[in-house]
Amino acid sequence: MKISLILPLFDRRTAGWRPLESALAQTLPREQFEIVVVAGNAFGSEATVDAHAEALLPRCDAAVHIDADPSLPENEILFLMAGYARSTGDLLFFMEGHTELVPDCCAMIAAHFRANPQSRIAWAPRIHRSTLPLGLLIGMHSKRHEQRARARGGFWLGANSIITREYFEHLGTLDAGYMRFGERVLCERILRENVPIARLALPLSVHHDDMPLSQLIAVAAAAGEAKYRYYNAPAVGVAPVRVRHPIYLAANRAAFALALYPMAWMLREGLLRAAIALGRRARNLAYRLYVLGLGFADLSGYCSARIRALGARF
Repeated sequence: MKISLILPLFDRRTAGWRPLESALAQTLPREQFEIVVVAGNAFGSEATVDAHAEALLPRCDAAVHIDADPSLPENEILFLMAGYARSTGDLLFFMEGHTELVPDCCAMIAAHFRANPQSRIAWAPRIHRSTLPLGLLIGMHSKRHEQRARARGGFWLGANSIITREYFEHLGTLDAGYMRFGERVLCERILRENVPIARLALPLSVHHDDMPLSQLIAVAAAAGEAKYRYYNAPAVGVAPVRVRHPIYLAANRAAFALALYPMAWMLREGLLRAAIALGRRARNLAYRLYVLGLGFADLSGYCSARIRALGARF
């Protein structure tokens, strides 16, 4: 059974080229896994490759180039799907540009699926690394979601979920229209089918949490726009879509979206800056403010998408 490591050269944060280096340094025999790297166009400070990366790329099994801007959060799914399209493995493991694999990552994946040939999807925790106040809050939030996944299962595109190619295709793969929220859509499909999500005991990767506040807001707003598309899609599956918070039902009405957007836009950055300022002195309060700020950033994206849809009708 061959493993496909799919690595988008996208949003590298503070990880540098360690994600690529870690993929090439796996302890599993090289013939048992492949590395598919996806690069986009170089825009601004998001360099797609440099001299060091150029030296590493020939050691990968495939290097795919797509005509997409790696600085835009909504484009990440395009990188991942391009890597999937080029991959050939029986098992798919989606990385992020800021996730560094532990040396035995592939070996642990191979051991699990050899011991459990009926398994179609597996999940593992991650190690979180940060030095800045915002990164610490991001790590706290990720750990909370991972704690829930321990009990109920989950699926992420951040180097902690493995899925068989056969089952991934059975689920319909990822819809680029839902952007990164597509991982949540895929998870809902898995949960509807009651397919067991196995859990690996040890972490497979290190997640680099530090990022600029502006980038976090952009990512959260893009997630809100993706939710709008998903909640308002004409058909998303056999079961009704579960709207996760009633505020989105209100924001679906144009008048409410117009009223909520400026409030959400102002509160998102203010709350997040307050959380950062309190991060090291009052961590619990800082985290509550962080969650609120993140929610308002998400809501601002949702309302923005609703307002644009309103404009498209005229």
